[in-house]
Amino acid sequence: MKRPWRIVWIAAVVMAALFAGAAWAQPPQVTICHKPGKPAQKTLTLPYPAAMSHIRAHGDTMGPCLPPPTTCGGAFDFCIDVDGIASPGRGPVSAEQVMPGDSLTGWPTVGACFEGIDWFDNDLSCTWSMGDDIHLEDPAGACATALRDGLFNQNALDQDCRVMDVDLSLFDGQQVHVDLEGGGVFNPPSTCLGPDPLLKFYDANGDLCYNDGEDIVLDGNGNGVFD
Repeated sequence: MKRPWRIVWIAAVVMAALFAGAAWAQPPQVTICHKPGKPAQKTLTLPYPAAMSHIRAHGDTMGPCLPPPTTCGGAFDFCIDVDGIASPGRGPVSAEQVMPGDSLTGWPTVGACFEGIDWFDNDLSCTWSMGDDIHLEDPAGACATALRDGLFNQNALDQDCRVMDVDLSLFDGQQVHVDLEGGGVFNPPSTCLGPDPLLKFYDANGDLCYNDGEDIVLDGNGNGVFD
């Protein structure tokens, strides 16, 4: 007489072997960088055959992606803004101009400058901090809708232009803290003596003035050179 338990046991062993074989047959997973060095780059983990197809088709590389390449971040310095009033954020890598070894220009500037660039030192630290804002308020410059009055204007009559205001916190009538071009301080609310000496820009056209779109840089080691 056949024993049912023995049949069940044999069936279980066979099924386990089949599942193990299927698992063993799965190709290994490989991590690659898809389209490295481009805006669309991203890290993918794929089966080995698919990963090799990506490498052949797109020039992908083995291993995870590194941070996107940039000319605007050195060992000590980094760009605060690279696209002026084009956006209220830092701006894209493609807009960067400054290169390692380039000289940086501080504020206040000399000569006739007509952008009306001002600093809102929102934490009243008298040093540039994340969360501080910058605008342009001279209609003779790039912001034709502005009013140069030491305030941020955003109303039916006048619209100053945001250079750096990531969280869009600037509001109509907000008092400027420091006039970067002239070096003047609005006191109160500010207790600063003038512009942050580490807050500088790359004078791409050499006219000794900040012009809309030139890179604004925090000169971390204060040596006047982008490094």
